[in-house]
Amino acid sequence: MAAKTKRPGHRAPSNASEKKPSKGARRSATLAHERYRAFIENIDDGVYEVDLQGTFTYFNNALCQVFGFPREEIEGANFSKFMDEAHSRAAFEIFNQIFQTGKGIVDLNWEILDQNKEKRIIELSASLVMDKKGAKTGFRGIARDVTERRKAQLALKDSECAYQCAYEASRVAEKRYRTLLDFVPYPMVVFTTEGKVTYLNPAFTQVFGWSLEELQGKHIPYVPADLQEQVQADIRKLLDEKMIHRRESKRLTKQGEILDVLMSGAVYSGLDGEPAGELVLLRDITQEKKLQTTQDALFRISMALPSHPRLEDLLDYLSSEIKRVLDVEGALVILLDEAKKEFYFLGAAYDDRDIQRRAKEVRYPATKGVSGRVLKTGEPIIVPDTS
Repeated sequence: MAAKTKRPGHRAPSNASEKKPSKGARRSATLAHERYRAFIENIDDGVYEVDLQGTFTYFNNALCQVFGFPREEIEGANFSKFMDEAHSRAAFEIFNQIFQTGKGIVDLNWEILDQNKEKRIIELSASLVMDKKGAKTGFRGIARDVTERRKAQLALKDSECAYQCAYEASRVAEKRYRTLLDFVPYPMVVFTTEGKVTYLNPAFTQVFGWSLEELQGKHIPYVPADLQEQVQADIRKLLDEKMIHRRESKRLTKQGEILDVLMSGAVYSGLDGEPAGELVLLRDITQEKKLQTTQDALFRISMALPSHPRLEDLLDYLSSEIKRVLDVEGALVILLDEAKKEFYFLGAAYDDRDIQRRAKEVRYPATKGVSGRVLKTGEPIIVPDTS
């Protein structure tokens, strides 16, 4: 009996059935992708992808605002189009380093030119993109226009120097320096070498709550208990070096609120040339830090979305980021079961895992509690104390 031969190029049938993704799996993947794209298109930060040559393959609408170019000018363009030759060479070196090491970068300040040839300062992050086989295919990241923030920082640095120089020039004329310092937009205090107040400006009263009449000749009770040693060390450094720049710390207000502050100080001399006291400027950066924390959380969420295709996993991750931003013991995402008219918690994050598990088992009527009130009125509610 002659044996049957295979036709060239013909593949013998296999007994093992090839597994294909189920309809449900494909639908879940599609929904996850749509949620990811919808999120990216609605954030204020520019999100981009470029290939290994630096040519844009994807970007959201916000990137057009960040770069100062219309979409058609960016599509298919190379990164080097938007910067001069020196910055273009530097960009190549940095992206080549990412390609070689696989390590991404964050908070890199970059100078580009917009369509009007005006300089913009861009805060850039970038990470390597690889396909399913592990091959390097390009780069992905976030871009923010920080031009105004950089100008403000430079202006503040110049103004701080100007204030200190102006104070040194007018140290013998108390009335003149008080008039000058009254117009400084940031809280400012003049201390004796013993740390007692001789002057504070209106901005200090506005931010911290104490007036000059309350504190003159006294120590300010605004140092948190856990920072006493650090502040004493800062004072010693100020007295030794005669100047301290942009030292980040915390201070209490009269009402007991803790503020994040950026402190600069200088020692001034009397007529005999000996140190006579300290001039300290305290800029309240509490809101700036909160904003930065929120922006960092949004960046982490945008990068993590593709890794959480299941809605429950995604909501757990969002809850953990909310918990971190608010610095609380737990955070929940409440969903509405329209069929049963009930609220339930699909996403949760707690320090206590047992509480987190039990929270997800809770269901209650959609007409009850604070959530029911929000659903009924459509108005947000902040509850400062849930105890």
